[in-house]
Amino acid sequence: MNILVDGRVWSRNAAGVTTFLNCALLEWARQRKEDTFHVVLPKGMDKTIELEDLPDNIKLLDYSGKFPRRLPNIAVLQWIMPRLCRKLDIDLYYAPVPHLPYFIPRRVTKMFTVHDVVNIEMKETMAWTNRLATSMFFGPAIRKADRLWTNSYYTKSKVEQYYSQRKSKDIFVGDSVDGHLFHAMHLTEEQRAAIKQQYGVHGKMLLFVGSLEPRKNLSFLIRLMPTLYQKHGIQLVVVGGKGWKNSDLRQIVESPDFPRESVIFCGYVLNQDLVKLYNTADCFVSAALMEGFGMPQLEALFCGCPVVTAHNTAMIEVAKGKDGAKTVEGYDPADWEKAILQTLNERPKVNPTQLAEYDWTKIIQGLTQYLNISSI
Repeated sequence: MNILVDGRVWSRNAAGVTTFLNCALLEWARQRKEDTFHVVLPKGMDKTIELEDLPDNIKLLDYSGKFPRRLPNIAVLQWIMPRLCRKLDIDLYYAPVPHLPYFIPRRVTKMFTVHDVVNIEMKETMAWTNRLATSMFFGPAIRKADRLWTNSYYTKSKVEQYYSQRKSKDIFVGDSVDGHLFHAMHLTEEQRAAIKQQYGVHGKMLLFVGSLEPRKNLSFLIRLMPTLYQKHGIQLVVVGGKGWKNSDLRQIVESPDFPRESVIFCGYVLNQDLVKLYNTADCFVSAALMEGFGMPQLEALFCGCPVVTAHNTAMIEVAKGKDGAKTVEGYDPADWEKAILQTLNERPKVNPTQLAEYDWTKIIQGLTQYLNISSI
């Protein structure tokens, strides 16, 4: 079978979606050696994307230099994809985000992955360009898809809620993290101390991982830090690049009475360094208002790092009932401070057996059954 893949997230690192495609596509290609995966890169491969050796049945189609750099990837794909479907005799068109180029042949099975419904429930946090793109492509792609794949049961419920009139009645659910990379490491106290020193941490360490966009609610966590730092010597390490729109983070940390050393902004961090931070942190913390999955929470648990996270959306699926994980309802600062301090004092152990469902081998086996390959 010939599969055409929208690989634009490999042309520009899109954080969680990029990780999703890395893991899903590599495992899919390993299990389906008889299939060929043609991955379209509108503007080449982003240098920050860390991939192991690609299986021979993944073919990269690099279009860098063939279109103006300022031309949006969506416009490039509109031009390229229908032609490639015919040229390569494509059986399945797959995109890790809901986007269906015009004029894809009807005979081609179309499948998309839906990661969240931020564009519907929190569209005010998105830049106007993102809102425009999703309004044009998101809904129509979901309605016309032959197959749909969501990253969580929460996202599935939202697709069913907002898109009751759709071609694909059955929805596949499955997502995980890179288990080969994110795992518990044996670090000595000296090694942990060295990593903390590298990032300027001299006490207990909280870790936040995610883009700096409003729905991540990082400003709420930062406002907790003066008390946590001054009374308990706890610091927050923030890993992540800028997201949609500006937030009030700078205004908070630059206020005269804010202890700036309580929050350390690291920006983008390579995965090999990030896994060390997860293994060093005393606790991972997230107060997000909405998550379609909760990938950083799961990465932390895979690394044996305790988690304190908001009790909402898909974060409940990942964290509730897991040893070493605690969810907090609402946004009362006192409740969050209590949960964080309790976790730091108790240092609960993560139970890896509770994460068995997050296995890419099993997920792709389920996907293959869902696709019913023999009928495509």
